[in-house]
Amino acid sequence: MKCLKLLSIALVALALAPAALADGRKPGSVLVFPVHRSGSTFVTIVSVTNTNTLPMTPVSFGGATTVHYEYVNTVHNPADPQIPLNCVIFDRYEFLTPADTFSVLTTCHNAVSMTGQEGYLVVSAQNPSLFDTPWSFNFLMGSELVVNASGGMYCVNAIPFRAIVSPGAPTDLNGNGALNFDGLEYEGIPDVLYIDSFIALAESQLALCSLSGGPMATNTLYFDVWNDNEFPLSTTKIMGCWFDQPLTAVSPLFAESFLKNNTPHDPNELDLTCSGVGGIETGWARIESLGVFLPGGIMVSSDGPVLGCITAGLATVIDGGHNLWESDALQFNGVAFQP
Repeated sequence: MKCLKLLSIALVALALAPAALADGRKPGSVLVFPVHRSGSTFVTIVSVTNTNTLPMTPVSFGGATTVHYEYVNTVHNPADPQIPLNCVIFDRYEFLTPADTFSVLTTCHNAVSMTGQEGYLVVSAQNPSLFDTPWSFNFLMGSELVVNASGGMYCVNAIPFRAIVSPGAPTDLNGNGALNFDGLEYEGIPDVLYIDSFIALAESQLALCSLSGGPMATNTLYFDVWNDNEFPLSTTKIMGCWFDQPLTAVSPLFAESFLKNNTPHDPNELDLTCSGVGGIETGWARIESLGVFLPGGIMVSSDGPVLGCITAGLATVIDGGHNLWESDALQFNGVAFQP
């Protein structure tokens, strides 16, 4: 009898517990694609799916939604590719019927540029009855396929964010016209990102987008790095609104030559010849912000939100790409894009 009573209490507590929010794999109202590349030498296919299957009727949109595509296109900075001269939005609106999946080639869907476009993409659900009105519609999921100039290919999932307000309610609570990841409109952004592992010779790239302060702000990032023998290293890097650069451009400490010649390494790690002697250096890293600043040194935030993924880069034929891992701890000062 006592066991049955305890079981009943546990079931009631479970029923009353709040529903879990997105952990990176659940559909949301906003999708962030940390990288897009559009142009003659790149193929990027972005797919967005509406998982709401409620049928439309003559008097109701049912499970349909409008989706707003905001291509955040960067203006290249020859002096420092990690700090673009500007980030500029190009908008598209599409209508997704219930159970609809919509795939686009970004070269056709994004603004045309002779030199191509690169940056990140934000897709948000909007009320089909009210133009340009973001709403709570936690049914969107998506992914993208990128093929580079050398034929290297990778696919990454979109990073979803669930709306906090009631289903069907408008999300712009403060009326600023932006998508705020503040725990009120949409859930917060992870405070810390993790590169689960890197292979120094693989020419992997790191794509990051900074979601605080607007297109001219800079975000100072702190990297904790450990090699394959748990040897600790660290570096800082200043980024603009977005970059996608080789890890070795972020810091030389990600390079094979640096790790092999300057750190104690584990000889048994990544033994490619099965000889008992490792041949290639590996490691992992943790990324967090030290502050976001406007030109002139004005602080926007002491801890700026970033999202990102590992990509296959511009020319490498090594196949691969994946989203970064995320901390449980969240921060609530992120904005999808704020001109």
